[in-house]
Amino acid sequence: MTLLHENLFSQLKDEGVVVLPDLIKSEQLSAMKNAFECQLQQPSFNAWQGYHQTDRRRLMLDQLLTVEQGFVDVALLSLVQVLVKRYLGESACLQEAKGWQSLPFKDNFHPLHRDEWYCRNHYYEQKKPMSLKLGLYLDDVDTGAFAYIPGSHWNVGGDHGTVDELSTLITGKAGTVFLFDPEGLHQQSFPNLKKRNAAFFHFFSSDIVLSQNFIRWGRFRQLLIESSYLHSCSPEQLAFLGIGRQPSTHPIEIQHFRWARYSINGLVRGINEGQYWFQRVQARLSRR
Repeated sequence: MTLLHENLFSQLKDEGVVVLPDLIKSEQLSAMKNAFECQLQQPSFNAWQGYHQTDRRRLMLDQLLTVEQGFVDVALLSLVQVLVKRYLGESACLQEAKGWQSLPFKDNFHPLHRDEWYCRNHYYEQKKPMSLKLGLYLDDVDTGAFAYIPGSHWNVGGDHGTVDELSTLITGKAGTVFLFDPEGLHQQSFPNLKKRNAAFFHFFSSDIVLSQNFIRWGRFRQLLIESSYLHSCSPEQLAFLGIGRQPSTHPIEIQHFRWARYSINGLVRGINEGQYWFQRVQARLSRR
């Protein structure tokens, strides 16, 4: 490893978070921003992708590796591969690529937390599994920035503290890239005065026993990639993208809005039916 790699890895290991040097070309960033915004134009039903709303303050985009070549290129950055494999081991690969638009808010709606991705009961008396997340700002961020308590990935049972005590607050221009250990305490700081888009990539080994909560919801079950984005990938890069992952055998259990499922389905079908008749009338008028 070069001296730069050593310094970045040392900071990541000690603090749990590190901002990487400028890695993304302006044309790549522009293409990713435009593709991301296009997905935010419509909710995800009866159409190619779109967003879904997980809470009042965020519009979520899944499967970013199907959206634009640049998101694949970010995951395959050589510096990212070096740091991820040294931190997690050679078997680590990409498991999730998603992003969201954070809407403006003033309250602490998403408090300090550790990500729940592995089965804590299974690893209760075993060594906890490790993972890394890669964050990418698609907009300039000066409020609502990612916040992290340095060293909290080692002190799992420690006090959660408050945002005011955080010494690492990652602001920056669009294109800012950072790695962090999600076992450390982190959150989106507040207030967030303007909407902003960000992408996140999650890396860990495929043999880790995952949280049953996420398995039931289908999270980490699939990682979709547009095949044309892989034309120049080496076998090592394909493996890092998770091509060798074993398929999940867990069925997806839909839990969101279960109480309103029939009415929501009826509403969506009504919209589709209205669109169909509108197009028929439009086509008939155009033939006159």
